[in-house]
Amino acid sequence: MDSLRKKVGNFIAGTDTSQSQSTDQQSKQGKHTPLPVDPYYYPGLRFAFHFVTVDVTTVGQTTFGLVSGQTKVSSDVTSKYGKLSEPYLQGFVLETFKAVPGVGKTGWNASETPYQGSFSRPHGAPVYHSWQLLVVKSSIQTVERAGLLNLSTRSNEVSNPSGIISVIAQYCKQGGRLVCVELSGQKQSAGMLASIGGKSEVYGCDVFFNMPCHPNPTLYTYQLVNVPVQVMYLGPGKLVKVTCDWMGHFAQHLQQGWKLTDIFWDQGKRSHGEFSLSGDYNSVWFFEKECSRMQDLTPVYEGTIIEYQHTIGFFETKAKGDWTPMITEMGNRGWELACMLETPEITKIGLGNVTFKLLFFFQRRIMQSQPYAGYPSVPPQGIPGGYGPPPPGAQYPVAGQAAGYYAPPGHATAAPPPGGYPNYAPPPYSDRPEPSAPPLPEKQ
Repeated sequence: MDSLRKKVGNFIAGTDTSQSQSTDQQSKQGKHTPLPVDPYYYPGLRFAFHFVTVDVTTVGQTTFGLVSGQTKVSSDVTSKYGKLSEPYLQGFVLETFKAVPGVGKTGWNASETPYQGSFSRPHGAPVYHSWQLLVVKSSIQTVERAGLLNLSTRSNEVSNPSGIISVIAQYCKQGGRLVCVELSGQKQSAGMLASIGGKSEVYGCDVFFNMPCHPNPTLYTYQLVNVPVQVMYLGPGKLVKVTCDWMGHFAQHLQQGWKLTDIFWDQGKRSHGEFSLSGDYNSVWFFEKECSRMQDLTPVYEGTIIEYQHTIGFFETKAKGDWTPMITEMGNRGWELACMLETPEITKIGLGNVTFKLLFFFQRRIMQSQPYAGYPSVPPQGIPGGYGPPPPGAQYPVAGQAAGYYAPPGHATAAPPPGGYPNYAPPPYSDRPEPSAPPLPEKQ
């Protein structure tokens, strides 16, 4: 996604300045679609969030040569992971770890990018637990099936995620729960002659797990779903359009009892034509389910997606908005953060600024007291008088981008499966009091 972001940045170099800038107050708050509203009190757990930001430096090195020439990019992200373990001492567990899109410092052969870790713990529950963070090194390789020997007018970059799949299979057998997969900033590509028949690049990836320290942990299984996303570049200085049924793919698997863990851009791409930046980019969705429930298709979680307008300046090192208040408010309403997804979609171009669309995927356990699963931010069309329970057998379409999914007929008012905390299974919290340590700083 980093290479795609650079392409977008170069693409909009002829910036259109006809639109005015947003006010400072709006920029600081950050714009997003409405949060889902519950017409009934949600009886499930609420979550407190904590955020840790670290600056990661990447350094590039190029050696020239037709055969032996290569480009290597290394990063110091590994040295930062110790800071991600500290919140575990106060009962938090990692939910996501992502690069903050579009900001940082760029030099001649080095750059500095902020990464943000999002942590959560349940409100009102003892905070001591027996989980620990584990980060496993892996990689993903892409092969471009178009070169001087390929007469096709379309390039096709195919990725191989077998290394990531192997890592997940290894550690989920030990009770580990996948948190996310993130590019580490490391990259290696071959020389010119080596890429004639198809350019190959290797990207370093880090796979994050919450590993149990308690005996007999619940085992989970994972499925990876490839979802193509169409990216259309409308011309220099114009907007960039992204087409994908995000909520449709999300709801499809939630309704079969799965839970979303992460969405990862695997660098795979199929271009729409020669020298065209438009194409179908491949996203990989990671879904989780308890091994004992593999044949059970009862929905356990409901989901919602919040669109966030992420405004950045061309030469600034910090974003103009802050999404952490939105995530915190969603946690207060019982929603867990599944992932933050950076998209290349440009929604606005202003005076020295560009606004990208980010997607925040949230989910929470379906509780019995809800009349039906998922609540739109506005009443669905054709339903006068607010949010009464739907007619028998009805399944309303999603209304607005902030709407959650709707459980299929027969599951709308079903009781949730037995068990404890939505995100910690089993939750081996002790009965010790809250820790007396001071709050962690917002940035470390």
